[in-house]
Amino acid sequence: MQPVVGEILDGTKRFARNRPVSPGRAARLSIIPGLGHWYAGAPLKGAVFFAAIVGPIVLGTELDLTVIGAAVGIPLDLGGLGLWAFCAYDAYRTARNRMRPAA
Repeated sequence: MQPVVGEILDGTKRFARNRPVSPGRAARLSIIPGLGHWYAGAPLKGAVFFAAIVGPIVLGTELDLTVIGAAVGIPLDLGGLGLWAFCAYDAYRTARNRMRPAA
């Protein structure tokens, strides 16, 4: 039987070789929904945000509660805009957490 020769693969070395990720840049790239997540290393999350924000706009089924909002006195048509703002915040948070060393 021959001895096993090679090195142990460690996932943390892969991230050490990668370029540093800027949380601010990730948030700014989120002007296009999901692009900041893609930059921060979470492409699946970025695709979900892109589909959740752009999909209803393309299909014409965005949530529009302006009639109810006019009666109540608050703008209820900010759902997509609020999700877009959360997308930028979450891209910032994802990039910041990726910079943090593993415990």
